[in-house]
Amino acid sequence: MKTGERWVRQAALLGNSKGSALIAALLLVAVSSIMGATILFATSTDLQISGNYRRAIQTFYVAEAGLVEMQRRLSGSPSTEPLFLGDLASPYQPDWSVYVFSQAGWKSEDDQSYNASLTNYVSLIGNATNTFLQPNSVQSDMAYWAKVHHKTEYDAEQAGHRAATPHYVDGDGVTSLHSPSNRGELVRFGYPSASSVTPEQFTTPSPTVYAPVEKVTSHGQVEGADAILQADVFHPVGPPMWAPIYVGSQMVLSGSMITIQGLDACGLASAGLPPVSLAPSAVLVGTAGLTGNPAIPQVSPIALDLDKQIEDLKKGATPVLTDLVSVTLGVPMTPLVHYAGPTSGTLSISQVIGYGILLVKGNVQIAAPFQWQGLIVVSGQVTFAGGLGPSTLNGALYADRVQVLHDDVSITLNTCPIAATLRTLPVKVLSWRQVL
Repeated sequence: MKTGERWVRQAALLGNSKGSALIAALLLVAVSSIMGATILFATSTDLQISGNYRRAIQTFYVAEAGLVEMQRRLSGSPSTEPLFLGDLASPYQPDWSVYVFSQAGWKSEDDQSYNASLTNYVSLIGNATNTFLQPNSVQSDMAYWAKVHHKTEYDAEQAGHRAATPHYVDGDGVTSLHSPSNRGELVRFGYPSASSVTPEQFTTPSPTVYAPVEKVTSHGQVEGADAILQADVFHPVGPPMWAPIYVGSQMVLSGSMITIQGLDACGLASAGLPPVSLAPSAVLVGTAGLTGNPAIPQVSPIALDLDKQIEDLKKGATPVLTDLVSVTLGVPMTPLVHYAGPTSGTLSISQVIGYGILLVKGNVQIAAPFQWQGLIVVSGQVTFAGGLGPSTLNGALYADRVQVLHDDVSITLNTCPIAATLRTLPVKVLSWRQVL
């Protein structure tokens, strides 16, 4: 081959090499573009997922805020809590319900379970039965609405209650299913019978000291996202109502004018109860004027843990820091819960009038005159001794030991002040779930 021809061929080969580099560069740009688009898409997806997660968390907490507000506003009474929105009727209204809105614009269509046959109040200060739709929440920064109504047999059936798989003790004997317009009996939380030892959900056609379970729904909204929470809540129930006096270990009756009445002055325990309930190992010494159904002391099913009963009831109680002398605690329409844990071990009470629940972790010594309407629970000993005038208790007394040394002591079962005080206590959650 000639030298000139070799040079021409080499020049041609060099030209081809430059074309390959261009193609490689184009391929690299294309691959880089694909990778960049993939990374951008992945980043965008991650941001979207992160945003959705953030909204889900925020809506959950917003809905929870509505749930908490409703629970808080179910506690107390109109005289002590201006924002209280519980059912004020006596007996309770089977169709009672209340809405709370944090912002304007809510419509009944926003609640997919809206029931026009319920009261659907929008409770306002000074107007607990208002039905005009307007914001009535303590919140305005978060968007939620919440509702509450008494739990009924229909609600329990919607959650799966059947005779074969009961969610409550059916005390009315009706096993057929109910409907939104025929909701059945209210489902209450307490002790279904006089021999019950454990509180549970139950129904009864008869009057009872125990309040209905409340069904609360809260719907939160954030940037178009929704969350719905539901909870069944109840008021604390206190110890089982076995008699106007329960004694854990010993009762001594040595006064000359002692009367103990087991027939309920209120009528919620319509059949009446025995005058005294003795724990299985407790003893009774002495006599008194006893009436009730039956009219003689009875042995209780179990020995109660009075310390635990006190702990269950003392949340939100007013502390008693000194002996009680010449004071009035509460008023008939505003019963209160008081708790004492005296450092000396004994709380002295003299010339006292009280309405509500008195809880004492220790001993109590009572000097007449003394008047109490409601429930007294003492982990140690209660002694009625000395003073001038009568000592009267309309309600119930639960203690480990009771000594009645005073000449004029009268104890009468009265469930009305007990029920009125129990319904003012902070509600507790029975069950909870996230619907959406």
